[in-house]
Parts: sequence; C-alpha cells; structure tokens
Amino acid sequence: MAWIGDAVDAQYTVDTVSKQQALLPTSKAFSIFPKDHVLRVFQLDALASQQELVEVLRMALFQVFDIPPLQHFRFAYQEELVLVLEALLYRMSVWRMGQSIGDRLQNLVLRDEERARLLGLQSTKSLLPSLAPSRRLLLVHAIITLIVPYVTRKLQRKMLEEGWERESSTSTRHRFAKAFRYTVITWSVLSLANTFNFLVSGQYRTLTERLLSLRLVYGSQRMIRFTNLLYMNQHVWWHTWMSLLSVLSVGRYMSRLLQGVRSITSSAASSSTNDNLCCACHELPTVCQRSNCGHRYCYYCIKSRLLDSVSSGSFRCLKCGQAVHSCAPA
Repeated sequence: MAWIGDAVDAQYTVDTVSKQQALLPTSKAFSIFPKDHVLRVFQLDALASQQELVEVLRMALFQVFDIPPLQHFRFAYQEELVLVLEALLYRMSVWRMGQSIGDRLQNLVLRDEERARLLGLQSTKSLLPSLAPSRRLLLVHAIITLIVPYVTRKLQRKMLEEGWERESSTSTRHRFAKAFRYTVITWSVLSLANTFNFLVSGQYRTLTERLLSLRLVYGSQRMIRFTNLLYMNQHVWWHTWMSLLSVLSVGRYMSRLLQGVRSITSSAASSSTNDNLCCACHELPTVCQRSNCGHRYCYYCIKSRLLDSVSSGSFRCLKCGQAVHSCAPA
C-alpha cells in the first residue's frame, strides 16, 4: 500500500499544477471541453452500473428462496420480489439523495431543469440546493420507472396466457390488448428517438428524465481519490478473471459440441453399415422378419410390437419412422 503514501505526497504538486492551469488564458483549444461538461459515457456507464447492481442483488435474493419450501413462492411472486428490491434501492438512493447508486459512482445527480430554466441557471452544470428535484417530482419518477414497468409485465403475461388478442375483434379484451400493444410500441419508438437525441445533445439519457425535465449534472467534486483507484483495480481484476472463466467455459462447451458431433456421425456410420441387424435389439435377427417398410427385425421383436399396438394397428419403425403394420419372412 505504499502507493497511498505517494499519492498523499504528490497532492501538493497536483494542487499547484491545477492552480497554474487555471491561470492559463482562455482559447479555443481549452474551450473545446468545458470544465463542467457532463460526458455521455459517464451517464450511460452510471445506468449500466445500476442495472448490473440490481441484477446481482436479484440473483442473491432468489438464492435465499432457492430451497424446496420456498421455491413455489419464488416462482409465483418473482415480479413482486423484484419490485420490492428496486423500491428499496430507490428509497435509499434516488428518494434520499436524488441520484441512483450508479449515478453516485459517477458523481452525477438529478436536477430539476424546468426550475433551472425559470431561474436562469441553465448554463450551470452543477447542482444547487434550489434546483434539487421535489418530492412530488421524484414520486412521479418512481411511478414511471418502477410501477409502470411492473404493471406492463404483468399485463403482457396475462394477455399472452389468456390469448386476449385471439378473441373476437369486437370484444373489450381484444381491443384493450391491441391498444396496449400499440402503446408499448409507441413508447419503445419514442425511447429510441430519445436515445439518438441524447447521443447528439448529451442531455436526458432516458425518455422518463426528458418528460420530467430531470437532467444529470455533477454533484460534489470533493472525493477521496485512492478509494476510486481501489474500486477500479477491483473492477479490472474481476473482469479479467470473468473473461478467463468465460473463455474456459466456451472451450468446454465447444469440446462437448465436438464430442456430440463425433458421436452422431459415428452412430450414423455404424447404423449405415449394420443394416442386417435387428432394428429393435441391434443383434443378428432370430427368425428374421422384414417389415413392410423393408427393414429387418427379430420375429419376437416385431410380433410383440404389433400385438402391443393392436388398437392402432401399427407402430413406428425404429429405423425410418414409417408405420409398420405387417411383416414377412426375410
């Protein structure tokens, strides 16, 4: 951990260089990247980090219910468990601090852009106390990001299981299912358009944030740097091992696939060279009989199958799959 001491020793030099850079004259070369410009990659990375965190906690939560007495509860209320988990995370992050856990890792926080426009503070890229989103705005945000997706998934599953769209075109459920499907498609198209707009302007990464005028800006700039270095080192270490394990898993999968292909080809080759064997017991036929499809069977093998299938009058040939209803001495 000697590098921590080196970082502390270099802090005075870094501060001195930063102050000297602040005294440099303003030019186009220095104005290309504004000091408080919120980069798109930080906003998208914060969203991806939040999704990964929810997925990790979701898997851990499901493992708690992965015991025989609770498995039925887990599969019956899977959507509800995920909703409770996301609501708890929202309560401890966005509701309290105006930023998700992924946003906090990137030092980003939500700001009420409509209020900033009214106060003439749009050019400010950081958060002021007067621009923090209100509780009512966060409540609407929670409903759109948590409750609406949950209700959408439940309705889609119910409509698919009961076949609402396959009913008569005059029924109420058919009309509702059709209107609901068009609504989901419209929201998806608008979300895609918002994504393209975000890539151009760098504002409002999701359609919900655009509708509510919640813009991501920088939060407090005071942070301990070596904590971030520790996090990044762990992140690199983790991804390195996961990449290695994924390569090994792919290798094992490919070896199994090749073994399966070899076994199929070998069985096909052996079956093509053993046409004189009984199709049922794969031995030399005893009192050889030939089915109506032309394949060989033992007398007992084919007669027993014909007697067992007396109701249908035939059985499927074990060689070609055709209906066998009679036999003759070979």
